Amino acid sequence: MNYHSFMKEYKQVDAISKVENADSHEFIQIIYNELITNLKSLSYALKEGPKVSNIKSKSFSQSLTSIMILSQSLDFENGEPIASNLFKIYDYCRTTIIKEYRNCNYEGINSCIDILEEINSAWSEIRQRV
Repeated sequence: MNYHSFMKEYKQVDAISKVENADSHEFIQIIYNELITNLKSLSYALKEGPKVSNIKSKSFSQSLTSIMILSQSLDFENGEPIASNLFKIYDYCRTTIIKEYRNCNYEGINSCIDILEEINSAWSEIRQRV
């Protein structure tokens, strides 16, 4: 097994163990962190990379997956009106990511990163109080 294969497998096992051992608050924090990391990679790839790249495609699909996970985790029964507001933000980010990806643009993605970093920071504060 070469070094790159070993590191890829190690990262995969590490990610799986983080998710398996996380409570619901930690799980959401992991998803936010992954989403922001993928959006930063996507923004950079759109700005600096070639029109077609594996990093761009992977970051795009993983970002959308993270947004879907966050959207599906919302508790509309017990968490109104915050759940509805978060849903609107996630939907805005989802549509912006798709539009920017199609147009090979990154400015809208950067605005989503700013919004999601604020939410992530607030989520982190909530986690510390729970």
